[in-house]
Amino acid sequence: MHKRFYLQNRAELIDSIKDDVFVIVLGSGQEVVRSADENYDFQVNNNFYYLTGIKQPNSYLVIMCDEYEYCACLYIDEYDENYEKWLGHRLTRKEASDISGICQSNIFYTNEFQQGIEEIFKEIKNIYLDFDNKHFSLNEKIKTLSSKQNDYIIKDIYNNIIKLRMAKKPCEIRTIKKAIENTNSGLINIMNHAKVNMYEYQLESYFDFVIKNVGQKELSFKTIAASGINATTLHYSENNSLLKDNDLILFDLGCKEEGYCADISRTYPINGKFTSLQKKIYNIVLKTNQKICKVAKAGMTLKELQQIAKDSLAEGCLKAKLIKNKAEIDKYYFHSVSHSIGLDTHDPYIKEIPLPVNAIISNEPGLYFKELGIGIRIEDDLLIKQNKAINLSKQIIKSINDIEKFMSKSNKETLLYKIK
Repeated sequence: MHKRFYLQNRAELIDSIKDDVFVIVLGSGQEVVRSADENYDFQVNNNFYYLTGIKQPNSYLVIMCDEYEYCACLYIDEYDENYEKWLGHRLTRKEASDISGICQSNIFYTNEFQQGIEEIFKEIKNIYLDFDNKHFSLNEKIKTLSSKQNDYIIKDIYNNIIKLRMAKKPCEIRTIKKAIENTNSGLINIMNHAKVNMYEYQLESYFDFVIKNVGQKELSFKTIAASGINATTLHYSENNSLLKDNDLILFDLGCKEEGYCADISRTYPINGKFTSLQKKIYNIVLKTNQKICKVAKAGMTLKELQQIAKDSLAEGCLKAKLIKNKAEIDKYYFHSVSHSIGLDTHDPYIKEIPLPVNAIISNEPGLYFKELGIGIRIEDDLLIKQNKAINLSKQIIKSINDIEKFMSKSNKETLLYKIK
């Protein structure tokens, strides 16, 4: 993203606050030790990242505002020659300025953070923190500093940021579309290589190869590769079963682009052909997926979309004599049809707020018949507009005819990637 994006986000956040004089303090987060000399991969606080573009741990954003102007400051770790030899490059002040749009003269080192905050607290008593940021120690540090006097007012900035994140800007939409394009390439490679007597993890590896081959190192989440009865477990994660003839395999996966997630589910016949029963259930799910895409629009709530999906699946199952009454659908469909998508796969979302224009949500109805060994989910990513939804993943094939036609190629060749 260009630094203008982060400048705009900070300006919009300032405009959302009613107080005249206040300070906002956010942290990027800390690294977590995994073992004696190894840390877990660092996951930045995405609210901090949304306002700065900085992914580096141990960094802080401080925004001071009065009735006339605001000033943003950034604190980052100072260059350390020994650290760089062992663990890699840390941002310089100029690099951090180029990314965030914060003036280089307002970028300081982390060891100056406490003194800087104490000086600010002498003048400003309204303090905004991200209360949802539970796994970071920043909030307790600020509360400790401000507790020296009892006239501070500490407020939550979380909902203000989430409201901004709910409606995507054009650059965010373009980025998510790129993540979807790469995800599609990975799914094509999966279909090209699917065959009986592989293991789930072996077929999964063809997705991973494509994603790394196009320059992406991050998946949106741990891939679900669930064949046969495994697909009836919503968050199946073992991915170690043998692929059997006449079984389906459900993939729920996606890759990231500049931190933004694609989230796609597709269900394929391992041998390239759906059985008649699989077709019957698959088409019920597909019809519901298409219905949600047709009715979704700004002003609706996720709860409304969920009811439409549930009714559609129940009607389809009743007609196919898969259930005896409408209430029985709860046994075979037990998750939500939609969630927000963005920097997080399940992007934070304020449920009481209707869908805004340019929200991006999932569309993922499913049916899970454990007794039949059949689990099917079809998930697309929808861009919400004023009177319609645009399917950002419409290029990813999902009809029975298209899937069978593609998988029946007599000479399957490794995909030639065409990444725009």
